[in-house]
Amino acid sequence: MKKEGFGTRWGFILAAAGSAIGLGNIWRFPYLVGQYGGLSFILVYLLIILFICNPLMVSEIALGRTSKSNFVDAYRVIGAKIGMKYLGVWSFFGGWMAFIGLSMIISFYFLVAGWVLYYLLEALSGNLLQIAPDKLSDTFTALTHSFSIQYVCGLIFMFVTALIVIAGVKKGIEKAGIVLMPILFGIMLILCVQSVSLDGAEKGVKFLLTPDWHYLGFTDEGFKWSVLFDTFLAALGQAFISLSLGFGTLLVYGSYFSPKENLFKSVHNIEVFDTLAAVLSAVIILPAVFAAGLSSTSGPGLTFISLPFVFQQLSGSLFWSVAFYLLLTLATITSTISIFEAMTNLFMDKLHLNRFNGVLAVMCLSCLGFTAVTASYSGVWDIQIAQRNIFELFDWISSTFTTAIVSMTMALFVGYSAMKAIIHNIRKSAVVSSAFTRYFLVTLRIFAPLSLGLLLCVALYNAFSVYLFQS
Repeated sequence: MKKEGFGTRWGFILAAAGSAIGLGNIWRFPYLVGQYGGLSFILVYLLIILFICNPLMVSEIALGRTSKSNFVDAYRVIGAKIGMKYLGVWSFFGGWMAFIGLSMIISFYFLVAGWVLYYLLEALSGNLLQIAPDKLSDTFTALTHSFSIQYVCGLIFMFVTALIVIAGVKKGIEKAGIVLMPILFGIMLILCVQSVSLDGAEKGVKFLLTPDWHYLGFTDEGFKWSVLFDTFLAALGQAFISLSLGFGTLLVYGSYFSPKENLFKSVHNIEVFDTLAAVLSAVIILPAVFAAGLSSTSGPGLTFISLPFVFQQLSGSLFWSVAFYLLLTLATITSTISIFEAMTNLFMDKLHLNRFNGVLAVMCLSCLGFTAVTASYSGVWDIQIAQRNIFELFDWISSTFTTAIVSMTMALFVGYSAMKAIIHNIRKSAVVSSAFTRYFLVTLRIFAPLSLGLLLCVALYNAFSVYLFQS
């Protein structure tokens, strides 16, 4: 079967940027900025993108472009060419671990996508603006306790995603990126202008432009590494989620990317779009929250509880509420497309299916996980594992463990064994200086593994210390 490919470099860039720009940027990034001192968090986040994530993103896309394979077999294909041993081990930790993570992500992502769609429909109908401010929290709680509403909304999102992926790489995924991404950024810019123009928004703008030195470790009691460490780990986890690193989706998109196109420039553009989307999201949400007199540390509830209250205070409130939840819907669907495509690509290769049947296989797997997650979260199934419902369990494992393990495997694989093959592939379309190669090697061999190892150790400690130190 002939391998599909993107038609243009910008088609690849916009599709890959769409994969990265999702709920992690628009839902998660703003409330983390609010919780970790505004500009302080953003600065740490940008440094992580530059010094840790950039080489990893180049590596993941280059692995796909070099192997022209799915995210499981890529390690075998490249490893066999350079005479590596233990290829099954590399494929397990780099590939099958990504499959486990994606299977969990695709299960709970459609639940959250259902919330987004529900709020978009409520905004379009005008009902969202009629809810009394003290009832907004109850409205969200009622939604999360309704199995039927969450399930139907999630299935609609899944069906639309499947239709786009069935259309193929050029006619479906690439075209969706080319159409949706400009609309997404257009809405973001309009909402940014509106947000910073609100009475009282200057407090939020100042919050975003002024570092809180406490979160960088400079406390009243002197410098504290533990505080900086907490901020670093929060920004590190967000960076990997935001850029879709370690999920296998960028590897699959890389397998569709022409070797004639400049990989460095493309990765740079993807990172710029992704970071811009994250920062713009914070500019949209936080000044508006300050203007409404709400707390910037409200957490995930900012999107579904605090913001509807903000919209009720605005002139033209119907337009702004619809625009925001449409923005969130577009960002969500560009991410679900990439997850669906990565899984479809794997099933097509492993089970020798055509694209239509590959998508059907992914839909069946997604429905199983989505049903379990929705039933658990809504209370239909009273299931708790490690004191977490299935939604929380899947989110915790995939966003912390599988992503870190896959990224660490990728860093070690490229940094210690496949560097020559990856650099050779990059050189087909770009000049690779010796300075970049050294930076590439140091990051992949030292900085990335150490950072990800710390993230894993802290996550394990937080998860099991309560059992280890019980009196």
